[in-house]
Amino acid sequence: MAEMKQIHEFAAKWCDKFRDQNINYIELVDHYMADDCAALGFEMDCGHAFTEKYGDAASNSDALDRIIDDVDDIPLLGSAIYSQWRYFNHWAYSGAEILEPQNRAWFILALSRLALLTGDNPFIFQGKPHKIRIVSNNICYGPPPEPEDEVEQHITINAEGRVWFSAYSFGRGFGQYQKARNQIYKIDKAVADKVLNSVASYFSGEYDELFATDIGDWVMEITNTEGTVYKFRGSLCANFEVDGIDLSDLIRDALGMNDLYVFDGNNKPDRVERITVDYHRVTKIKPKQPFSETMEYVTWDYTEKLILDRESETLEHIQNIGSGCMVSRKYYVQDGVENLLDDIDAEELFGNIERNPDDVIENPLETQEYAITIDFKKGLRRVIQGTYDKKALPEAWGDFADAVWDFICFYGFGEILDPSVYGKVKRRKQDYIYCSVEFDEGYKSYYYIADDDSINVGDHVIVPVGKDNHHSIAEVVKIEFFSEEDVPLPLDKTKHIIRKCTDDDFDPPEVK
Repeated sequence: MAEMKQIHEFAAKWCDKFRDQNINYIELVDHYMADDCAALGFEMDCGHAFTEKYGDAASNSDALDRIIDDVDDIPLLGSAIYSQWRYFNHWAYSGAEILEPQNRAWFILALSRLALLTGDNPFIFQGKPHKIRIVSNNICYGPPPEPEDEVEQHITINAEGRVWFSAYSFGRGFGQYQKARNQIYKIDKAVADKVLNSVASYFSGEYDELFATDIGDWVMEITNTEGTVYKFRGSLCANFEVDGIDLSDLIRDALGMNDLYVFDGNNKPDRVERITVDYHRVTKIKPKQPFSETMEYVTWDYTEKLILDRESETLEHIQNIGSGCMVSRKYYVQDGVENLLDDIDAEELFGNIERNPDDVIENPLETQEYAITIDFKKGLRRVIQGTYDKKALPEAWGDFADAVWDFICFYGFGEILDPSVYGKVKRRKQDYIYCSVEFDEGYKSYYYIADDDSINVGDHVIVPVGKDNHHSIAEVVKIEFFSEEDVPLPLDKTKHIIRKCTDDDFDPPEVK
């Protein structure tokens, strides 16, 4: 049996090959892997020993994934890898089947486990990052790119803030790319530290690998301060996040380059940064008594503005009701406005406008107009404008308006002027709690006594009803406190609330 170091190097080398999206299947099924297995003393037994212990895991990636952490016999695992290779080399209909996602996944799982059993995990970063290098290639299946099309980008960032960037066009084809852009510059050290530490943090733990065969790929090297290089690769559709921040976006922002491929190919929908809605109504009002012979109408010039801003995390609504009269409301909600903007698909929301036919009848005494301005993270500002009516507004305007209205209503208008707050009387120890309740589709309220101090107006409760005291759901619409001598109904003739409602009361389980 070979030394652990040799087995570890074998596992790391071949695992990296199976992770390489651009590798030719011949390199995997030719004799090279078998030569390495034989040199390490692994036996090729067609997987019999591994199957006897772990069943389908000898050839099925999902089954292997379920038991891989239990595998600790190095010769047995080496034998399984050798035997699985032999299947594709000798028995499979085509050796190219070894590249299918489920088969790649099996070898990556097995080889990663073998590497972990014989040394440090080569695919988990350790130490303090000194430098990262990312090569992103966006060539996918389909017609070949034009010679001038940009297909590959190289980025290097070190701990001092130095940045090396180069981009390559397709040129004369694979292996003959031509350099199209080149930049060497420096960013703030604190910014570089954040990028390096965020990337290192993500790849310092277990992470999901996504391999797709119809898109581009990325390869990254992270070098720690001791000079050890860790290599990672994947498909150009990865969404890696650290503390809610997308790593691809973090690198684009740090380098000031919005067109970088990085890990995701820069194919995500553009992000809405700010939406401004301007509304303008002009109404001519004819007074009963004219102000003068030359002034037949009074003009009411009314405007509103709605602003959703990601940077300040605010929603602001401003009304200019008239000269000397302005009303504004501003909401700062951490993550709230950001989530509201994230849920907006600007293309869908503001895309289709039916528009009014030519023969619509306009009101000569009133005009209503709007303008919607959308600022994107990467794209150009977009402005939509027209008359403020159903057919001239974007088709999905109602969905947007409902979302904003729900957001505003959720936070309400406070409690200072709320009569249910300032009009509430505190209960004395000897007081009884009389709740007025209403039943569905009822127009009359009924008194019930509550023994639960936590019941509030708006709660739904279970109450006894009728001579048989069957249970029914009712809504509490009013709560009052009375001393024994002042109760509105005699205590012995007033029924008691049984309890508050639960979800099961509204959706009871089906009776089988």
